[in-house]
Amino acid sequence: MNLIVCPSGPDDVSVLRRGICIATVVACLPYLLLKVAWIMGWTIGVENAGFADTTRVANLATSGMELVAIVIAIGLVASWGRRIPAFAIAFPVWVATGLLVPVAVGSVLGGVIQAVTGGGNAYSGNDEMAGWVFGLVYGGFALQSVLLLAGFVLYARDRWAVVADGGRMRDGAGKTRPLQNLLGAVFVVAAAIFALQQLSWAVWGGGMFSDLTTAQRVFLVAGALSAVAGAAAVVGLLRGKRLTISGLTLIWLGTSVTFTSALKDTLTTLAVDAEAWGASRQDPGNASLTLLVLLGAFAGAIGGALRLVEEVSPASEVSKVAA
Repeated sequence: MNLIVCPSGPDDVSVLRRGICIATVVACLPYLLLKVAWIMGWTIGVENAGFADTTRVANLATSGMELVAIVIAIGLVASWGRRIPAFAIAFPVWVATGLLVPVAVGSVLGGVIQAVTGGGNAYSGNDEMAGWVFGLVYGGFALQSVLLLAGFVLYARDRWAVVADGGRMRDGAGKTRPLQNLLGAVFVVAAAIFALQQLSWAVWGGGMFSDLTTAQRVFLVAGALSAVAGAAAVVGLLRGKRLTISGLTLIWLGTSVTFTSALKDTLTTLAVDAEAWGASRQDPGNASLTLLVLLGAFAGAIGGALRLVEEVSPASEVSKVAA
């Protein structure tokens, strides 16, 4: 995806963006160091002596993801970050959005609601981990979600005109419009299924959680609302509306949350033994629905990417409209 680049030079990085990205790297370090300790076999903050052995693969994967976040944060201010293909930086940030935003809402807002409604401290720990581990991990995720996404927004506004000004086409007219509409419709259906699934788990339990806390219910509701918001924005495009900045934001959020949640649940169902720590609580029917949601969310992301490409392609000049 070769989106139009705004005129600012590669070294024209604001002090604000540079500071945000430095803070992002710092915010990633505690979680990364904790994961490295667990990979090395040190049971820091863990009550179960066998925890490090049974979760080593998962810890390797999540520490690798944290390293990717650090590289992205550096790329948002480094000169090479403006020269790499759009996909190489947009895709990992899109995935990070889906992973971090529901966790941030669930841990911060959900933790507050749980505390004030008499549900206790969401970070009090359990038989597996000390309370400070939950605070470090989920507090770090919340901070990373704010910092990384803020840095990316500033970077994207400088690099791509469509992010700063919104789309120009009223009806998305272009060679791929029929495909965009098909992929968008598939995503709307997938988002509806996902939202209903998440809300049912929030009310009656299920999915990844066996005994829901208030914070976990808020996490599930946040995912459902993100999917609904993204689907609503896609419906607007299907009806011929212009791609606005708010619409682009909602589609980005909705597709990323739906995709990453479904991917995480699918991988857990396939790769983690049903009796192991962190195993999925999904029944086969819900697992099948989750796989369909995963494919539908990816379809929506592809449709959105096609729309962005056509917004900035030379052929779209004939379809310009006033903002």
